[in-house]
Amino acid sequence: MTVNDIVLCERLMGGDVDAYKQIYDKYHSQLYYYALRFLKMPELAEDVIHDVFLKLWEIREQLKPEFGIVGYLYKITRNQVFKLIKKIAVETELRAKVISIIEEQAIESEADLQWNEYAGLLGSAVEQLPPQCKKVFNLCRQEGKTYDEAAQILGISKHTVKEHMMAAMKSIKKYFRQNADIVFSLLIIELMKK
Repeated sequence: MTVNDIVLCERLMGGDVDAYKQIYDKYHSQLYYYALRFLKMPELAEDVIHDVFLKLWEIREQLKPEFGIVGYLYKITRNQVFKLIKKIAVETELRAKVISIIEEQAIESEADLQWNEYAGLLGSAVEQLPPQCKKVFNLCRQEGKTYDEAAQILGISKHTVKEHMMAAMKSIKKYFRQNADIVFSLLIIELMKK
């Protein structure tokens, strides 16, 4: 700490703009490189130094000249750097959460679209079945009835229910092959086996 620094600090405390400019010119580059060591980005370091000198002006009346201006400047710089790093970390974490939510919604939307496409194709395929095949398919696949239960409800043999189910499945697979892309068709055919 030099006598000149003490005098500059006293003048700054009195609101002397010229003293403020001299302090800025004298310490700007030192503080800039100090901040740059932590931040690694020139624009961010410059923003921090801008904030440091604004803060210095705001607290000028509270300074103690005997402690020297340099200590204040480095302390303010360090605090501003850490404040910015914390802010960036929070923003990065928040951004990651937002991106994750958006991606999750996009995946869910895609799955919903695919499911709706599947349901629409299946509905169309079932509508084209002969009436008895349609009844058997709806009872066995969509209502979860056993072949025996479906046979009792419809008043036909279990063997006839099996034949109608085989005919329905064959017709639905054919419909999917003709109306859906190949990967989607294969997926649906596999799902219908279960």
